[in-house]
Formats: sequence, structure tokens, C-alpha cells
Amino acid sequence: MGGLLSSTLLVKEGKKVLLLEQHRIPGGYCTSYKRDGFIFNIPSVLTGLLEGEIYRVLSDLGLFNAIEWVKLENFAKFVYPDFEIVMPANDLAGCREAFRTAFPSEKKVVDKVFSDIGHLKKSLSSLEPSGRSLRGMISFLTAIPKLISLSGRSYYDYLKAFTSNERLITVLSSLWGYAGLPSKRLPALLLLMMYGECCGKEILFPKEGYQALSDILAKKVIDLGGEIRYKTAVSKILIEDNKAVGVETTTGDQFYAEAVISNADTKKTFLELVGRQHLPPKFALRVDAHTPSASGIFLHIGTTLDLPQFDLKYGTIFYHESWEDSNMFYDKAVRNEIDFEKDDIVLGLQVSSLLSDRLAPKGMNTLHIAVYPISLKYKNSFHIKNGVRGDEYKAFKDQLADTLIGKVEKLIPGLSKSILVKELSTPYTFERYTGATGGAWYDGVFSTSQKFQRPSCKTPVENLYLTGTKAYGGAGMSCALMGGMKTSKTILGK
Repeated sequence: MGGLLSSTLLVKEGKKVLLLEQHRIPGGYCTSYKRDGFIFNIPSVLTGLLEGEIYRVLSDLGLFNAIEWVKLENFAKFVYPDFEIVMPANDLAGCREAFRTAFPSEKKVVDKVFSDIGHLKKSLSSLEPSGRSLRGMISFLTAIPKLISLSGRSYYDYLKAFTSNERLITVLSSLWGYAGLPSKRLPALLLLMMYGECCGKEILFPKEGYQALSDILAKKVIDLGGEIRYKTAVSKILIEDNKAVGVETTTGDQFYAEAVISNADTKKTFLELVGRQHLPPKFALRVDAHTPSASGIFLHIGTTLDLPQFDLKYGTIFYHESWEDSNMFYDKAVRNEIDFEKDDIVLGLQVSSLLSDRLAPKGMNTLHIAVYPISLKYKNSFHIKNGVRGDEYKAFKDQLADTLIGKVEKLIPGLSKSILVKELSTPYTFERYTGATGGAWYDGVFSTSQKFQRPSCKTPVENLYLTGTKAYGGAGMSCALMGGMKTSKTILGK
């Protein structure tokens, strides 16, 4: 998304732009695909599009209204054994009240947490160009000490200072999967920001699926005079006199430019495409220490089951099979000690056809199941032999899909007997189609100990720029779009 938007904005200003995409379609992780009439999305929901600079830029380009959007009433439902709680969209007060009702003895704690979410959301809004009034900047500057404190403190420790109720801490931490790390490793600042984004803003969903958003950005690049080449993977960024001067593809073609923008992940950009020999030694060491996030699996299902009969119309359902601490679950998973058949796990569910009836044949439904994290080495690397995805790999994917379906059937009885289509993506699938190192879902983990450069589109290599979340920070499509705008502005000198 960052590469598409930065390309659009640059070509709009008269720059000659060539966008090289290794996949046959645009969008990276913001894509959809079709199987037997069912449209399956890779991402889930999009926040922050109805306000601020993203809305202004997309509207000015004529893109926002070119997409048909659905506004979600409820962002999420958190489900645990013997416990459920609903998070309304664009309603922090409603979310706070839901927690106050669910945990009546912890009302003061809930009020404190949601007060911090609200104040943080208000302070960060002053970063938007439209909000840079004198009053807004003063408000932001006075908040800086607290922001610094929250960025260096884990979310778990932040909550533990107010309460010893582990169940409340667990439920208040339910969004951890969106950030890539559990509560004891995740900066409090990040998860509080995510609550402000996910529960304090409008939640949008494209009626035609997420590919429509990527396609319309790609079309804009071409309509304005830019060029996109698909199935064209870059193998090297060309460096001369310590400057990026172009790129070389896997087929040996070379393209020269006054500026090179990389939307590849941090490690791939600097260690594979640029090469350590072209990096300042201290910077190279920081890249070495940069830790990509884990990967996961997606299972997409096309079903004839009447899913509207169940309570499933949410942006995401965070389904926990047990009250096991998410920190323990995460550690076991990344150590490759999780067994999906035997262990209780955490799943993300979305019935996208309940959000838009255009994503499934009439009377049928699409179901999206996500599990994060999962090790690349799970069950002998998913039974991949010598790098070849053969019959054993395919058979194991079917077995894993059936295991997940069995777990979800606790919420959706009769699911297994109603399936027409099932497609399971592994970390190797994501690595193949997006190029992300190890199929990582995020460029890097956002831990309290992660030490790398402050998010920036500029790099130590002259004329080489980053885009997407690497340029802006954070995770998700909104941050990727903000990164695209930031990169184009920097190159244009705005």
C-alpha cells in the first residue's frame, strides 16, 4: 500500500515512475483472491480513513468515493471460556462501559485505562497537518513525557500497576495479535494507540474486497502516466559512489533512477538488496539486531451454512480456547512447542460475507480464520522436503485445516459438513507472494527492547528511500498509507 500510494503521489507531480511488483497483482498483504465464486481477503478491517490526511489525500485523488465502503457497527468481540465482551466501533465510551459492566469491581481501573486511551488519541491527533494549531502542538508537547514513559514500559506492567485482576488484564490485552507481541513484551504506548484507532474511529470495509482498494490505486498510477510491471522481482539495488542509482531484477534487467523506493522489509532491503558492504558499520549492526515479526496461518472457507443465525457480524472475533496467558502461548508458539491438535490456541475469525454480501454466492458465506504466531519449523516445516512443496505439504495443510475447523466448530456447529472451499496459507505462502522475510506479517516486532532507527523514509544510502510502515511506524494499512505519503513528500521536498 505504501508503494502504491507513494507512486501515485509522485507521478501526479510529474515524476516518471516505474513500480516493480513481484506478484501478479498489486497490494502485498492488502489483497483478495477468488475461488469458485467466493472472494477471500487477506486483511480484516481498515481504520482511520474517514479523518485526517489519509482521507484528504485519497479524496483529492478521487479514490475514496470510487470505493464502496461498509461502516461497521462493532469492531470486535473478545471470546473466552464463559466470557464474551463486544467492542463497538467509533465509541470509546461504549467500550469503556462494556468493560465496566463486565468487571464491576474494577470500574476505576477501566476508567483509568480508557482515559489514557482518549488522552493519547487526542494528543496524537495533533501530529496530523490539519491539527497543527498552536493549541494542538502545545497539547502534544506536554504529552511527550508520558509518551516516552509508555513507550519504554510493557503493556502488562502498565496494567499491573493498577490491578491484580489477571482476567481483566488478559481481556484488556486481547488486541495483542494486531501488534505482533503479547502484553509483557509490547510497549504500553502501542496497544493504547491501537485501542484508540480500532475502537475510537470509524471502521471501514470495502464491499468488493481489499483487492479493489489496491487495484484502484494501481489504476491511478497508470492513468496518471506511471508504469507497473508485474511478476518482476528485484534482486539488487544498484549502488555507485555510495548512492542508489537503480535496481536489477531477477531476470537481469536493470533500471536506473534518480530515486529508489523500497517497500521490501528492513532486512531484505539492506542485507539482500543493498548489501552489507554498502552500509555504515553501526547501521548494519542495528539491522542485524532488527527482529522481524513472526508469521501465521490463514484459513479461508466457503460454506453453505447459514452463518447469519450465529452472532458473528464483527470486524474480528478474537476467540480464545482457554484463559491461558497469551504471553505463554506466544512463547510456546515461537519456540515451536505448540501442537494445534492437542493445545488450546488463539484464533481470529471474520465472516466477511456478513459485512458485504458481494463476497460469496447468494445464500453462502465466507469465513476467515487466522492463527498467530506460528513457527516456520512447525511440524517439520509443514512437511516441506528440500524446499519443495510436494504432496506431503499439501496433505499436511489439509490436516491442519481440518484441525482448525474442528476448533471453530465449537462456535459454529455444523461447519465441517457445509464446506465447499477451503484454502490454507502458511508462512511459506506469505513469503512466496509478498517476499516478506520468513513470511513475517509485520516488518519488525514492536517490543520494548527493539532497537533500530526511528521510523523514517530516509536511509544512510543516498537516494534510497523506504515506504509503508517502515517510513511511518506502527502496523496495518493506515500506517502503510501514511508511510506512502511521507515518502512522496520527502522526495518532492514538501
